[in-house]
Amino acid sequence: MRAGLVGVLVAGLAGLAPAPAPAAVQTLVVPAASSSLPATWHEVFHVGYGRKKRLLGTSRGGDSGTLRIGPEYGAPGPDGSWWFLDAAKQRLAHYSRTGRYLGQVRIPQRLLVGGRYFQWQLPHVLANGWLVAQRLTPSGTSLLRLRDDRLDEIRVAGRRPASLTYDDGKRLYGYVGKHRLVSVNPRSGAMKAVAAYRTPSGSHFTLEDDFDHGSIRVGSTVLPTRTTSGAVAHVGLEARVGADDVLHLFLLGYGDDHESVQLVGGVSVTLAGVASAVDRLPNPFSEADPGSPAHLVVAPGSSTPMLVYVLPDGVHVYARTGS
Repeated sequence: MRAGLVGVLVAGLAGLAPAPAPAAVQTLVVPAASSSLPATWHEVFHVGYGRKKRLLGTSRGGDSGTLRIGPEYGAPGPDGSWWFLDAAKQRLAHYSRTGRYLGQVRIPQRLLVGGRYFQWQLPHVLANGWLVAQRLTPSGTSLLRLRDDRLDEIRVAGRRPASLTYDDGKRLYGYVGKHRLVSVNPRSGAMKAVAAYRTPSGSHFTLEDDFDHGSIRVGSTVLPTRTTSGAVAHVGLEARVGADDVLHLFLLGYGDDHESVQLVGGVSVTLAGVASAVDRLPNPFSEADPGSPAHLVVAPGSSTPMLVYVLPDGVHVYARTGS
Protein backbone atom coordinates (compact mmCIF):
# COMPACT_ATOMS: atom_id res chain seq x y z
CA MET A 1 0.00 0.00 0.00
CA ARG A 2 1.38 3.37 -0.96
CA ALA A 3 1.31 5.55 2.11
CA GLY A 4 2.05 9.26 1.86
CA LEU A 5 1.49 10.57 5.31
CA VAL A 6 2.61 14.07 6.18
CA GLY A 7 4.50 15.27 9.29
CA VAL A 8 3.29 14.68 12.86
CA LEU A 9 5.46 14.47 16.09
CA VAL A 10 5.59 12.05 19.11
CA ALA A 11 6.78 11.17 22.60
CA GLY A 12 4.83 9.01 25.00
CA LEU A 13 3.22 8.95 28.38
CA ALA A 14 4.77 10.85 31.26
CA GLY A 15 6.57 8.50 33.60
CA LEU A 16 7.83 6.10 30.90
CA ALA A 17 11.55 5.87 30.27
CA PRO A 18 12.85 8.21 27.52
CA ALA A 19 13.99 6.78 24.21
CA PRO A 20 17.74 6.11 24.08
CA ALA A 21 20.09 8.49 22.30
CA PRO A 22 20.26 7.47 18.65
CA ALA A 23 23.35 5.73 17.26
CA ALA A 24 24.48 7.38 14.04
CA VAL A 25 23.43 5.97 10.66
CA GLN A 26 23.75 7.70 7.28
CA THR A 27 20.94 5.88 5.46
CA LEU A 28 17.48 5.05 6.79
CA VAL A 29 16.83 1.39 5.92
CA VAL A 30 13.06 1.01 6.16
CA PRO A 31 12.02 -2.63 6.61
CA ALA A 32 8.91 -4.50 5.57
CA ALA A 33 6.17 -4.55 8.21
CA SER A 34 6.71 -7.06 10.99
CA SER A 35 4.15 -9.47 12.41
CA SER A 36 4.83 -8.40 16.00
CA LEU A 37 6.39 -5.62 18.09
CA PRO A 38 10.19 -5.55 18.43
CA ALA A 39 11.73 -6.05 21.88
CA THR A 40 12.24 -2.28 22.22
CA TRP A 41 8.47 -1.66 22.12
CA HIS A 42 5.61 -2.87 24.32
CA GLU A 43 1.85 -2.52 24.49
CA VAL A 44 0.70 0.02 27.09
CA PHE A 45 -3.04 -0.69 26.88
CA HIS A 46 -5.86 -1.83 24.62
CA VAL A 47 -9.46 -0.56 24.54
CA GLY A 48 -12.00 -2.71 22.73
CA TYR A 49 -15.20 -1.81 20.88
CA GLY A 50 -18.74 -2.16 22.13
CA ARG A 51 -21.88 -0.45 23.36
CA LYS A 52 -20.76 0.04 26.97
CA LYS A 53 -19.46 3.48 27.93
CA ARG A 54 -16.01 2.15 28.80
CA LEU A 55 -15.62 0.82 25.24
CA LEU A 56 -15.04 2.77 22.04
CA GLY A 57 -17.47 2.78 19.14
CA THR A 58 -17.28 1.84 15.47
CA SER A 59 -19.01 3.43 12.47
CA ARG A 60 -20.13 1.80 9.26
CA GLY A 61 -17.81 2.44 6.32
CA GLY A 62 -16.86 1.22 2.88
CA ASP A 63 -18.95 1.28 -0.29
CA SER A 64 -21.44 -1.25 1.05
CA GLY A 65 -21.28 -0.15 4.67
CA THR A 66 -19.85 -3.49 5.78
CA LEU A 67 -16.65 -2.10 7.36
CA ARG A 68 -16.51 -1.11 11.02
CA ILE A 69 -14.36 2.02 11.35
CA GLY A 70 -12.82 2.83 14.73
CA PRO A 71 -12.22 6.20 16.40
CA GLU A 72 -10.23 9.08 14.91
CA TYR A 73 -7.21 8.23 17.11
CA GLY A 74 -6.28 9.78 20.44
CA ALA A 75 -3.60 11.79 22.21
CA PRO A 76 -2.05 11.78 25.71
CA GLY A 77 -2.03 14.80 28.00
CA PRO A 78 0.59 16.13 30.41
CA ASP A 79 -0.95 14.03 33.22
CA GLY A 80 -0.56 10.84 31.14
CA SER A 81 -4.31 10.37 30.55
CA TRP A 82 -5.69 9.92 27.04
CA TRP A 83 -8.47 11.51 24.98
CA PHE A 84 -9.93 9.65 21.99
CA LEU A 85 -12.11 11.11 19.25
CA ASP A 86 -14.93 8.56 19.39
CA ALA A 87 -16.78 9.46 16.19
CA ALA A 88 -19.32 6.62 16.38
CA LYS A 89 -20.52 7.65 19.84
CA GLN A 90 -20.13 11.38 19.09
CA ARG A 91 -18.01 12.04 22.13
CA LEU A 92 -14.53 12.64 23.50
CA ALA A 93 -13.66 9.54 25.52
CA HIS A 94 -11.22 9.89 28.44
CA TYR A 95 -8.93 7.10 29.69
CA SER A 96 -6.15 6.76 32.25
CA ARG A 97 -2.53 6.06 31.30
CA THR A 98 -3.30 2.35 31.72
CA GLY A 99 -6.51 2.40 29.65
CA ARG A 100 -9.04 2.64 32.50
CA TYR A 101 -12.19 4.52 31.46
CA LEU A 102 -12.49 7.92 33.20
CA GLY A 103 -15.47 9.54 31.53
CA GLN A 104 -16.70 11.34 28.43
CA VAL A 105 -17.60 14.70 26.96
CA ARG A 106 -20.50 14.53 24.53
CA ILE A 107 -20.27 16.55 21.31
CA PRO A 108 -23.37 18.78 21.12
CA GLN A 109 -25.43 18.86 17.94
CA ARG A 110 -24.21 22.38 17.10
CA LEU A 111 -20.64 21.04 16.72
CA LEU A 112 -21.64 18.22 14.35
CA VAL A 113 -21.68 18.82 10.60
CA GLY A 114 -25.31 19.18 9.57
CA GLY A 115 -26.19 18.48 13.19
CA ARG A 116 -25.39 14.77 12.60
CA TYR A 117 -21.86 14.02 11.47
CA PHE A 118 -18.70 13.86 13.60
CA GLN A 119 -15.87 15.07 11.34
CA TRP A 120 -13.18 16.02 13.88
CA GLN A 121 -9.75 14.46 13.48
CA LEU A 122 -6.01 14.88 14.27
CA PRO A 123 -6.22 15.24 18.08
CA HIS A 124 -3.56 17.16 20.02
CA VAL A 125 -3.32 17.64 23.78
CA LEU A 126 -1.24 20.72 24.51
CA ALA A 127 1.08 21.46 27.42
CA ASN A 128 -1.71 23.35 29.22
CA GLY A 129 -4.03 20.32 28.99
CA TRP A 130 -6.23 21.65 26.20
CA LEU A 131 -7.53 19.07 23.74
CA VAL A 132 -7.59 20.42 20.19
CA ALA A 133 -8.89 18.66 17.06
CA GLN A 134 -9.65 19.94 13.58
CA ARG A 135 -11.95 19.56 10.63
CA LEU A 136 -11.42 20.82 7.11
CA THR A 137 -14.09 22.74 5.24
CA PRO A 138 -14.19 24.02 1.64
CA SER A 139 -13.40 27.50 2.99
CA GLY A 140 -10.77 26.68 5.60
CA THR A 141 -10.16 24.91 8.91
CA SER A 142 -12.04 24.84 12.21
CA LEU A 143 -10.70 23.80 15.61
CA LEU A 144 -12.58 21.92 18.32
CA ARG A 145 -11.27 22.88 21.78
CA LEU A 146 -11.84 21.26 25.15
CA ARG A 147 -10.57 23.73 27.76
CA ASP A 148 -11.19 22.98 31.43
CA ASP A 149 -14.36 21.03 30.57
CA ARG A 150 -15.57 23.82 28.24
CA LEU A 151 -16.14 22.73 24.65
CA ASP A 152 -16.18 25.18 21.74
CA GLU A 153 -15.21 25.66 18.10
CA ILE A 154 -13.19 28.44 16.49
CA ARG A 155 -12.36 29.11 12.89
CA VAL A 156 -8.73 29.30 11.77
CA ALA A 157 -7.90 32.50 9.90
CA GLY A 158 -7.42 32.05 6.17
CA ARG A 159 -9.57 30.81 3.32
CA ARG A 160 -7.60 27.67 2.45
CA PRO A 161 -7.62 24.47 4.54
CA ALA A 162 -4.56 23.76 6.68
CA SER A 163 -3.72 20.20 7.70
CA LEU A 164 -2.32 20.70 11.22
CA THR A 165 -0.42 17.51 12.02
CA TYR A 166 2.23 18.73 14.49
CA ASP A 167 2.30 20.74 17.71
CA ASP A 168 5.03 22.10 19.97
CA GLY A 169 2.82 22.06 23.05
CA LYS A 170 1.61 25.61 22.40
CA ARG A 171 0.96 26.04 18.67
CA LEU A 172 -0.20 23.79 15.83
CA TYR A 173 1.80 23.38 12.61
CA GLY A 174 0.94 22.13 9.16
CA TYR A 175 0.77 22.93 5.49
CA VAL A 176 -1.52 25.05 3.37
CA GLY A 177 -1.17 23.49 -0.06
CA LYS A 178 2.04 21.51 -0.65
CA HIS A 179 4.72 24.01 0.25
CA ARG A 180 3.47 26.69 2.68
CA LEU A 181 4.29 25.79 6.30
CA VAL A 182 2.09 27.62 8.81
CA SER A 183 1.58 27.76 12.57
CA VAL A 184 -1.77 28.35 14.25
CA ASN A 185 -2.47 29.87 17.67
CA PRO A 186 -5.20 27.67 19.21
CA ARG A 187 -6.28 30.49 21.51
CA SER A 188 -7.26 32.87 18.72
CA GLY A 189 -7.19 30.85 15.50
CA ALA A 190 -4.59 33.25 14.05
CA MET A 191 -2.43 31.65 11.38
CA LYS A 192 0.95 32.78 10.06
CA ALA A 193 3.54 31.46 7.62
CA VAL A 194 6.72 30.16 9.28
CA ALA A 195 10.09 28.94 8.01
CA ALA A 196 10.52 26.15 10.58
CA TYR A 197 8.87 24.01 13.21
CA ARG A 198 9.61 24.50 16.91
CA THR A 199 10.26 21.89 19.58
CA PRO A 200 8.55 22.00 22.99
CA SER A 201 11.71 23.65 24.39
CA GLY A 202 11.63 26.35 21.70
CA SER A 203 14.35 25.12 19.32
CA HIS A 204 13.72 25.59 15.61
CA PHE A 205 14.12 22.81 13.06
CA THR A 206 13.23 22.02 9.47
CA LEU A 207 11.92 18.70 8.19
CA GLU A 208 11.35 17.79 4.54
CA ASP A 209 10.18 14.49 3.07
CA ASP A 210 11.23 13.89 -0.55
CA PHE A 211 8.82 11.03 -1.15
CA ASP A 212 9.46 10.75 -4.88
CA HIS A 213 13.27 10.55 -4.72
CA GLY A 214 13.57 8.68 -1.42
CA SER A 215 15.11 10.94 1.21
CA ILE A 216 14.33 12.89 4.37
CA ARG A 217 16.07 16.16 5.21
CA VAL A 218 16.49 17.23 8.84
CA GLY A 219 18.07 20.66 8.89
CA SER A 220 21.02 20.46 6.49
CA THR A 221 21.33 16.66 6.77
CA VAL A 222 19.90 14.50 3.99
CA LEU A 223 19.06 10.92 4.99
CA PRO A 224 18.38 8.61 2.00
CA THR A 225 15.57 6.10 2.54
CA ARG A 226 16.18 2.59 1.23
CA THR A 227 14.72 -0.91 1.51
CA THR A 228 16.71 -3.78 3.00
CA SER A 229 17.80 -4.74 -0.54
CA GLY A 230 19.09 -1.21 -1.23
CA ALA A 231 16.24 -0.05 -3.49
CA VAL A 232 14.77 3.43 -3.11
CA ALA A 233 12.11 3.52 -0.40
CA HIS A 234 9.28 5.99 -0.94
CA VAL A 235 7.98 6.85 2.52
CA GLY A 236 5.66 9.36 4.05
CA LEU A 237 6.19 10.35 7.65
CA GLU A 238 4.59 11.40 10.88
CA ALA A 239 6.77 13.38 13.30
CA ARG A 240 6.88 14.33 16.96
CA VAL A 241 9.56 15.85 19.21
CA GLY A 242 10.11 14.93 22.85
CA ALA A 243 11.07 17.10 25.80
CA ASP A 244 14.70 16.11 25.11
CA ASP A 245 14.56 17.71 21.62
CA VAL A 246 14.90 14.35 19.86
CA LEU A 247 12.78 14.03 16.71
CA HIS A 248 10.78 10.82 16.28
CA LEU A 249 9.54 9.72 12.85
CA PHE A 250 7.01 7.06 11.91
CA LEU A 251 7.73 5.92 8.35
CA LEU A 252 5.22 4.29 5.98
CA GLY A 253 5.61 3.51 2.30
CA TYR A 254 6.88 1.10 -0.35
CA GLY A 255 10.08 0.31 -2.20
CA ASP A 256 11.01 0.25 -5.85
CA ASP A 257 11.95 -3.42 -5.48
CA HIS A 258 8.52 -4.64 -4.25
CA GLU A 259 5.80 -2.01 -4.53
CA SER A 260 3.17 -4.31 -2.99
CA VAL A 261 5.16 -4.74 0.24
CA GLN A 262 4.21 -2.33 3.04
CA LEU A 263 7.26 -0.70 4.65
CA VAL A 264 6.86 0.37 8.30
CA GLY A 265 9.50 1.77 10.62
CA GLY A 266 10.24 4.07 13.51
CA VAL A 267 13.40 6.15 13.88
CA SER A 268 14.84 8.78 16.22
CA VAL A 269 16.85 11.71 14.84
CA THR A 270 18.62 14.52 16.67
CA LEU A 271 18.07 18.04 15.39
CA ALA A 272 21.66 17.86 14.08
CA GLY A 273 20.62 14.99 11.81
CA VAL A 274 22.10 12.05 13.76
CA ALA A 275 19.73 9.10 13.21
CA SER A 276 19.24 5.77 14.94
CA ALA A 277 18.71 2.48 13.16
CA VAL A 278 15.10 2.06 12.04
CA ASP A 279 12.84 -0.11 14.21
CA ARG A 280 10.80 -2.68 12.30
CA LEU A 281 7.15 -2.22 13.25
CA PRO A 282 3.80 -3.89 12.46
CA ASN A 283 1.49 -2.64 9.73
CA PRO A 284 -0.94 -0.08 11.24
CA PHE A 285 -3.44 -0.31 8.40
CA SER A 286 -6.60 -2.35 8.83
CA GLU A 287 -10.25 -2.28 7.83
CA ALA A 288 -10.96 -0.41 11.08
CA ASP A 289 -8.36 2.31 10.52
CA PRO A 290 -9.90 5.73 9.69
CA GLY A 291 -6.82 6.70 7.64
CA SER A 292 -5.67 9.90 9.34
CA PRO A 293 -1.92 10.53 9.89
CA ALA A 294 -2.22 10.42 13.68
CA HIS A 295 -0.49 7.21 14.76
CA LEU A 296 2.58 8.82 16.37
CA VAL A 297 2.24 10.75 19.63
CA VAL A 298 4.28 12.11 22.54
CA ALA A 299 2.81 13.27 25.83
CA PRO A 300 3.68 16.87 26.80
CA GLY A 301 6.77 16.79 29.03
CA SER A 302 7.74 13.27 27.94
CA SER A 303 10.49 11.97 25.65
CA THR A 304 8.96 8.56 24.89
CA PRO A 305 7.51 7.94 21.42
CA MET A 306 4.19 6.13 21.31
CA LEU A 307 1.97 4.71 18.58
CA VAL A 308 -1.80 4.41 18.28
CA TYR A 309 -3.09 1.56 16.10
CA VAL A 310 -6.81 1.36 15.32
CA LEU A 311 -7.33 -2.35 14.64
CA PRO A 312 -10.39 -4.58 14.16
CA ASP A 313 -10.36 -5.73 17.82
CA GLY A 314 -9.93 -2.24 19.29
CA VAL A 315 -7.41 0.55 19.77
CA HIS A 316 -3.89 -0.44 20.84
CA VAL A 317 -1.35 1.97 22.35
CA TYR A 318 2.35 1.07 22.17
CA ALA A 319 5.44 2.74 23.64
CA ARG A 320 9.17 2.53 22.93
CA THR A 321 11.09 2.13 26.16
CA GLY A 322 14.01 -0.16 25.26
CA SER A 323 17.40 0.23 23.58
